[in-house]
Amino acid sequence: MVSKNKKNSKEYPDVFDGPLRERRYGLRIDDEVEIQYIAGNELKTIRGRLLEFKNDIELVDEEGYYHQIIYDWVVDIKVIKHNRPPPSEDQELLSMKKPKKGGKKSPPPPPDQAYF
Repeated sequence: MVSKNKKNSKEYPDVFDGPLRERRYGLRIDDEVEIQYIAGNELKTIRGRLLEFKNDIELVDEEGYYHQIIYDWVVDIKVIKHNRPPPSEDQELLSMKKPKKGGKKSPPPPPDQAYF
């Protein structure tokens, strides 16, 4: 659900100008967003917390319902508020990152072990 507690939340504003290393903007998981999308012949608006945005947009609206919207039908996305720091500063997200490819490889199985 959308966070209504503004007293404990920190501000994570977008930064569009300045040195490249200090710019931060775009969608992040847990952002509060407002999305306009096409449904049939209507233009609808939904507001909620962003869960996923890789292949499509997944969010939970203000009433707690789950929605999945295909990018082809999205007209506009408005970020209302960032609830997490940028990915480069998010300690929880950094701890979940996968190891880089080409790292430690597992040893091959012994020659007497059958492959399936």
